[in-house]
Amino acid sequence: MTPRAERRLFFLLALALYAAATHPRVFSAGNDASRWAQVESIVDHGRTSIELSRFRGTVDKVVVGGREYSNKPPLLGLAGAALYAPLRALTGWRIADPATGGRVIRTLTLLLVGLPAAAGVALLHRALERAAVGRGTRALLCLALGGGTLVASFAVTLNNHVPAAFFLLAATLAALDGRAGRSGLLCGLAGALDLLPGFGFAPFLAGALAGESAGRPARLGRFAAGAGAGLALLAAANLAAHGSVLPAKMLPGAVDLAAQMGPSALGVVLPESAAYPLEILFGPHGLFAVSPVLLVGVWGLVRATRRPVLGAAVAWRWIAAGIAVQFAGHALIAGSYGGWSYGYRYLIPIQPLLLLAAPAALGLRPARLLFAALLPVSLLCAALGAYHPWPPAWEQASSAGSVAAMVTNPIGGNAAALAAARLPDSALAEALGRRFVDPDPQRRRQYFALFFGTKGDLETRRRFLP
Repeated sequence: MTPRAERRLFFLLALALYAAATHPRVFSAGNDASRWAQVESIVDHGRTSIELSRFRGTVDKVVVGGREYSNKPPLLGLAGAALYAPLRALTGWRIADPATGGRVIRTLTLLLVGLPAAAGVALLHRALERAAVGRGTRALLCLALGGGTLVASFAVTLNNHVPAAFFLLAATLAALDGRAGRSGLLCGLAGALDLLPGFGFAPFLAGALAGESAGRPARLGRFAAGAGAGLALLAAANLAAHGSVLPAKMLPGAVDLAAQMGPSALGVVLPESAAYPLEILFGPHGLFAVSPVLLVGVWGLVRATRRPVLGAAVAWRWIAAGIAVQFAGHALIAGSYGGWSYGYRYLIPIQPLLLLAAPAALGLRPARLLFAALLPVSLLCAALGAYHPWPPAWEQASSAGSVAAMVTNPIGGNAAALAAARLPDSALAEALGRRFVDPDPQRRRQYFALFFGTKGDLETRRRFLP
């Protein structure tokens, strides 16, 4: 099989996997419902405010002058509306129709999120091929990205982090190739979808492009022009969504409901614990708890700053600094572990970059052994995440005492819920439920009813109701 055919196969396998696992219902978690409220409102109600949407109950919204708007960067919702309108015209499917709504949700999610996720796997394969990474290693790294990280867990639900991850990976590869304008544009597109991972990474990609002094101003000018186009797209999307180039959270007089859940700044709930930076890496919601295979990526990133398998070492130093700033920025300003979400979703965009760096370490036998040990665990964790990417879970002090706060470990909580649904009354379901939810059977039933209710699985939910 030629490398091109192999790459296409990985793309198709990933896309088929995501298509099979994509959820046909809208989750009650604010992030998911907020975007669907915007899509439904634009197409079915002819307005960008969401007060007429069936999903208006989402907490992820702002209220301005009596009108309610999604507080998310609007580009993904606008793209969803642009796809939904012709789909409804051609098929008659409507989000609010119980008979056809699931088809709309699955189709749009696959196009907006699953397709970029699968394209990211193919793009990683192509980059590793160009770096002369062996076929077996290429295959394992593509498996790790496509099935063993939060990219896989969130490829089956509507969110902006996964498409932003694709564009950021593409922007980084373009920078390593010295294609400044292309890198800037792709980085700008990532930023238009997910502000901090896109625009926050831009200075570091510019640094990676600077290289030798000859031609530096022209390269940086092309990069800035490309990134500026992404910034203009974000401003235009904001203007279309709520009449201002400012983000919805920053509109004069805006009341952000999500920001009322704890100490906040600029509409973002702040961390409450000094240990938070460690928790989002190694705690139950942490990056390396949910996707431990990425530890090999960190190892590779450190080595790539001296001996990269692709691009120049100085470029990788800039990329490593960018990844470090992404972590530090989110650790300082983005509290609550991402709300009801499986793992620390804010760091999804940097995960393909870590696996791109991994070959720099995989030449070492200890790194290969570690990768072999961690990959199966990562695959299992990612699959549990795809079962419910937005599970009710402990966020921070504001959620104390709630049913959702029973679960402090989303990995174990998802495993317990899955066992309770598929293996009721088994010793495994009992053990997982006692360990990760609550020793009291009645309390566990309350949590499972909430879990499946937020998942939109009302049939399973009824089994746990009093």
